[in-house]
Amino acid sequence: MYAPIDLQTPLVAQWTGILLVVAGAAVIAHGLWRRRRYQRHFDDQDARYAGPDRLRDSLREVVAGAGVLVIGAVALSYAAFGSAQANERITRNVQEKYGVQSVQQERWQGNALVADLTMPDGTVHRDVTIVFEPSGEPRISRDLSSPAG
Repeated sequence: MYAPIDLQTPLVAQWTGILLVVAGAAVIAHGLWRRRRYQRHFDDQDARYAGPDRLRDSLREVVAGAGVLVIGAVALSYAAFGSAQANERITRNVQEKYGVQSVQQERWQGNALVADLTMPDGTVHRDVTIVFEPSGEPRISRDLSSPAG
């Protein structure tokens, strides 16, 4: 049985994480900017929010931005872990089905992986296109028993 390969979730987590990190950093920067202005009394007369707890309000903004930044960092960590796990499963599935020694991933073309496969006897098959079924089973259209060409 082949291990299922999830290529989509790490990508979604990666882009979500990037978005949250950027948004969190922007909110933190704005909160710190507001706090500095309030501490230096630049907005005493014409402030939009001139309430007595405006320093506390700007601190809340910084804390909220830090929370979003942490969630984004967690999403990026999950994406890195998921991508590494998918790469490991890809290698293991190809090794299990075709008996190759190593799989050197080159690039993706749509949903197909282009990789260099090294056989146990040292023969290297370059630019082999591998398509994965939903079950994780790899499909290669090239004959790996013939010499590399």
